[in-house]
Amino acid sequence: MKKAISTSLVAILLATSVPAALAADLEVKGNGKLEVKTEAKDKSKETSVKESDTDTDSEDKDSTEASTESNIKDVKLKKQLIELRQELKHTAEITEDQKAKYEQLVAELEKTTDKHGALDVQLELLQRTYQKGDHTPFKKLGELLENTGSTEVKAFVDGKQVKADVAPFLQGGRALVPVRAISSALKAEVNWKPETRTVEITRGEKSITLYLDKKEATVDGKTISLDTAPVLKNGRVFLPLRFISEQLNAEVKWQEEGKIVIIDDIQASNESDKDTDSDDTSAK
Repeated sequence: MKKAISTSLVAILLATSVPAALAADLEVKGNGKLEVKTEAKDKSKETSVKESDTDTDSEDKDSTEASTESNIKDVKLKKQLIELRQELKHTAEITEDQKAKYEQLVAELEKTTDKHGALDVQLELLQRTYQKGDHTPFKKLGELLENTGSTEVKAFVDGKQVKADVAPFLQGGRALVPVRAISSALKAEVNWKPETRTVEITRGEKSITLYLDKKEATVDGKTISLDTAPVLKNGRVFLPLRFISEQLNAEVKWQEEGKIVIIDDIQASNESDKDTDSDDTSAK
């Protein structure tokens, strides 16, 4: 009984002699000894904080190293592209080795965050190496266009993109392009007559007349029905690309991936062949 009273008395005296916050963490055990939990808790917290700081530092270090490696790789690839372009300044035609370098650059850039860089190099490769009828390069181009989030319709004539200040668009499943783009891409003379709301296109002996918002055209004096009529949009006249191209002796293909219109100008090829034959005859 005395032992129990003594133990209780010691506990009361100690509790009143220490700060309230510390006393709360003091615990009297059956043997009369006191155990302090506060120190253990603080050490646990300290250890936890140190481990957390170590993990954060490690993550920051890994992130920095990855960023540095990526930047070094980007610089290296851009340097290779510059060197390749310098090589091509001194040659009329691209070699198979140079073509392979271009393809490798596209593949490497595609692995980095520079998706637009890969797209630009693929466009450059396409323009330098395109062979009429071989549409294989457009598959990779379409993939890159979708990866960069492009949604606009793009038209290419003999591997070169049709440049226009306003983008082509689809209507009723047909691509329509600005009048001036037709003139530039297919080397045709195009005249818009606002008083009659007609467009006249001539190329060599071929003559085509189209009427705004009317699904018919006159080709060499004959009336032909159209799937899509020319339209006026934002102050610009747009013409059905497939119809115009085919009438001017060009082959047209549509690739859904990347929304690409592929045009091979057959007439231009025939004229080039005639010029070559003429030169050969003159040489003889």
